[in-house]
Amino acid sequence: MSNENLNRRNFMGMVGLSAFAGSLFLPGQSIPSPAQTVDGNINHIGPMPGYTPQIGTLISMLDWISDSVIRATKNLTVAQLDHLHDKDSNSIGALMLHVAATEVIYQDITFNSLNNFSKENKDKWNVAMELGPDAQTKIKGNKHEYYVEAINAVRAKTKMEMKKKDDNWLLSGETKDWDWNNYCKWFHVVEHFANHRGQITWYGKRLPK
Repeated sequence: MSNENLNRRNFMGMVGLSAFAGSLFLPGQSIPSPAQTVDGNINHIGPMPGYTPQIGTLISMLDWISDSVIRATKNLTVAQLDHLHDKDSNSIGALMLHVAATEVIYQDITFNSLNNFSKENKDKWNVAMELGPDAQTKIKGNKHEYYVEAINAVRAKTKMEMKKKDDNWLLSGETKDWDWNNYCKWFHVVEHFANHRGQITWYGKRLPK
């Protein structure tokens, strides 16, 4: 057994990660993306090459849950991605763009020390962030690939910036009046994907035949 694999297993035992066991969709092979853990298996949560150990583990969690959202929606048509279950619902497509927007706002909060979107990102992402009536009318008519490309482009920036950081940064970093460290903020992004993955599943089971 290589030292790299041994160190990975020791790390996993130390932090006691559950890897969301049993609570979410478990993918097999992922849609091609930059997402790879140290041994190339997306179902192995843990350190990744190019990152400090805890940041790599966080990236593997982000990649796992975004892959779950992408796979759960990959066979949907434009009409299904646009479908509104009722007047108060958001479309599946809008929810996919919303999780990307959530990742963008936490990029601005943690990488740029802001308390919200930058002006440029607010102009681009606020409709998807807020959802509701504006999103119902403005986020529509897009193929699945449009949403996948948005998620993957945002993730590529997250990875680029995370490679500049270390575990000390991840475990620190209160932002203005927020009493959250950077790890908590980024785990919230993981949780946000998981939360809306549940909504997407619920809506998907109720799409018109």
